[in-house]
Amino acid sequence: MSPPKRSAPGREIAGAAKLRLTESYQTFGTSQLCVWRDAPGICRFQTRNPAFARKLTQRSKARLVAWAVSGGYLRLFEERIKPWRGRNLVERYLAPTNGAFFANPSPHDAAEGRGRVKTAAELKRGRS
Repeated sequence: MSPPKRSAPGREIAGAAKLRLTESYQTFGTSQLCVWRDAPGICRFQTRNPAFARKLTQRSKARLVAWAVSGGYLRLFEERIKPWRGRNLVERYLAPTNGAFFANPSPHDAAEGRGRVKTAAELKRGRS
């Protein structure tokens, strides 16, 4: 029986590079904000949240490449950025904040709001 055939020395490296290339095309993020590699050195960011779109618009190298409103709010941005930096950016944008960026009502306020709309006069009387 003959010994197992070995591949050429460069083939293992090419296989590893192909694996890294395939992994970099995966998306990262949530339905509200995600990123993926579009081409070497270029990432695309997709958002369904106007606040994230505003933040991406303020980035000097990001440019709006597509948008839609028929199926809901959608913005697609492109930026020359390394995939790992794009992923870090999405992680940073999605990280919970101290309430300055997305203000969530307290559970007490949310429970009261389910009943009916309160007028300003009712709110003022409630504080006094």
